[in-house]
Amino acid sequence: KELTSVRLLNSLQYPDGPCDIALVKIPKHLSLLEDQLYRMRRSLHPDTHIIGAGMARHIHTSTLDLFERIVGPTRTSLARKKARLIFCQPNPAIDPGDSPYPTYYTFENTAYRLANQAGLFSREKLDNGTRLLLEHIPRSDRKQTIIDLGCGNGVIGMVATERNPAAAVTFVDESFLAVASAEENFRAVFSDGRWAAFRTIDCLNGIPSGSADLILTNPPFHRDRAVGDAVAWQMFSEAGSVLKPGGTLMVVGNRHLGYHAKLKRLFGNCRTMSTDTKFVVLESVR
Repeated sequence: KELTSVRLLNSLQYPDGPCDIALVKIPKHLSLLEDQLYRMRRSLHPDTHIIGAGMARHIHTSTLDLFERIVGPTRTSLARKKARLIFCQPNPAIDPGDSPYPTYYTFENTAYRLANQAGLFSREKLDNGTRLLLEHIPRSDRKQTIIDLGCGNGVIGMVATERNPAAAVTFVDESFLAVASAEENFRAVFSDGRWAAFRTIDCLNGIPSGSADLILTNPPFHRDRAVGDAVAWQMFSEAGSVLKPGGTLMVVGNRHLGYHAKLKRLFGNCRTMSTDTKFVVLESVR
């Protein structure tokens, strides 16, 4: 039978209530689970059945404490095939207060107060890899198109915007929470009407070929709990198509990941711009 009442929500939206059954896949980041429970809570009633699921090794006391504090009494099942269920009963008397998200930190050596929604990479402070990349973002007065790929809270694209006053900058991430953070931060800093685009897409899907002069990225080397370079490889491959002839891809990553070999294979060239004990900044030209 065809379903006619399915509604898909992004991670910024609140489900309509009341809800009789709530199923929760336990995410990697506790902050993301906390945010989900706050968003879900308004749709619960005392008889709602809440069932969480995850691998037993990923369900900790801190996980259960979130359910207890935000929703109500919580218990777990026995482990089966290394997985475990969480059962939670809503308690309307609980008042967990307001959601703590987004959180904020001050971008070092500036007055910028950066918003960070739940689940963002390095949401409490600037990470060292990004810090190294920021040192090498070029300055120019010419008109160009710049893409912050996997933008997170948008700090890379914001620095590129500041150093390239005539550029059109696009912020891209697969996470609605990340793109919302980047847009909030951009609007707060560039209140003078500077133009930017914000896209929630898979890598560069839908971005026209040959449209970008510069792509900047600090690619993830994991997706959820799976570690690997599949996402980075996809980013690099699609960047090769989206860049204009002569356009540049600038990448920062952990040295041990061997991105230089992948970039040289895809672009035919790769230059090391900077390196420290852990990270390396690489540049490839289409």
